Amino acid sequence: MREMALLQKKMGKLGYIFSAVMFPIIYLFAFGMGIGPVMNNIHGGYLPFLAKGMLSITVMMNAFQQTSLSVSVGRFYFKTFQTLLLSPISAFQVILGITLAGVTRGFIAGGIIYIIAMVFFDVPMLSLWGFLGILLSAFCFGILGIAIGLWIKNPDALSSVINFIITPMTFFCGTFFPLYNLPDWLQIVVGILPLTLANNLLRTEVFSMYSLLDMIYLIIITLILLVISRHQLKNYNE
Repeated sequence: MREMALLQKKMGKLGYIFSAVMFPIIYLFAFGMGIGPVMNNIHGGYLPFLAKGMLSITVMMNAFQQTSLSVSVGRFYFKTFQTLLLSPISAFQVILGITLAGVTRGFIAGGIIYIIAMVFFDVPMLSLWGFLGILLSAFCFGILGIAIGLWIKNPDALSSVINFIITPMTFFCGTFFPLYNLPDWLQIVVGILPLTLANNLLRTEVFSMYSLLDMIYLIIITLILLVISRHQLKNYNE
């Protein structure tokens, strides 16, 4: 409830919303209008492909930033995280509350991006698989943010994590171009990353064994991160 109340207060500020969606909006229009007309080899067209990719990275970045900053800032600056742990709630409830705030922020920002894409570029609605994929992705990156927020030893380390983990996933996981354009060995590496799995599900129109496997892998990654976060939280002693 605390995290949701803080998020609601922030979301009421117009500048906060703009800062959350400005980067993907710029990429959507720049790549959509600049590259879209010459990308004729993508099934369904480049603009729907790009719009779903921008939706996935918007949810990823906002869910991750919300939870990682909530934990790290609470630890290093305001010391509110230590106070939170003194409350009579379980580690799982703490993780769930923080994660739901990240999921909410991710869905709001992602929804804005996709509505803009639908209005300006006539992008179709998401399929059921796409919706489930983006929901799982929001939980996955929200919990990842908690794990990272608990793991780092100083505030500056969060920038390194973003530079070496989040940013590479943004550009190599099929957001802007299909994975088959990459070398075979790199396709294997990025194929198991959660953003790639989310992108695959977002672009799935009908059920297939591949989409089911992508969903199972994404659930497994999310559960692993949940176990790690819970272990970190139960052993937290700052």
